[in-house]
Amino acid sequence: MDKELEIWSDYYKNYGFRHLFIEDSYAGAAFLNMWMKEDDDRILDFIYDNLKGTLAHNPYYKKHLKKIKENCPETIFHGTDVDHQYMTTGNAYLRYLRDNGKLDSYEYKICKENNNQGFKFYMENDDDYRENMMVKNFVREYEKLDDKRIMGIYGGYHLGLNQKAPNSNAPPMAIQLKEKYGDIIYTENLYDPNSLDSNRN
Repeated sequence: MDKELEIWSDYYKNYGFRHLFIEDSYAGAAFLNMWMKEDDDRILDFIYDNLKGTLAHNPYYKKHLKKIKENCPETIFHGTDVDHQYMTTGNAYLRYLRDNGKLDSYEYKICKENNNQGFKFYMENDDDYRENMMVKNFVREYEKLDDKRIMGIYGGYHLGLNQKAPNSNAPPMAIQLKEKYGDIIYTENLYDPNSLDSNRN
């Protein structure tokens, strides 16, 4: 996470990048973008509490997000994963949109779609489906940008350019994106084999 922050800070401060793509849901990123404009951490606490039971529910991830807000305050998050927290964070964002008169909005439509992706993934336990939806969601978020200078932070399973993801027959997200966008796709493995289990990517 320190390396991710270092690289993002460099792109942000020295090259003017503002769009950060992350392995999170549409709703999760939307709430993070709301939190970036607030003076307190109520929204961040809500998101974090909903991550209980996942690898992201650890104090280092929460501190990581706070460092991004402190050092790169104009960061705009884009969540491109299926919604793993569709019953909590996802439904909460749908309620927020509904309560603010945005039932017919683009945001409501995409959040509902992302929620359904999460539901289908867990009902069918289909890793191919998840990988393909991550590509679809990435392309959707990328294509709507005028400034297409972006950085993404994803797990190694999704960024492998030379192998398939475990339990999946679908090419990893990075391979599919490289087929679509060519050499503008660049990935770097930040994993330090000396710091964690050597069997992890």
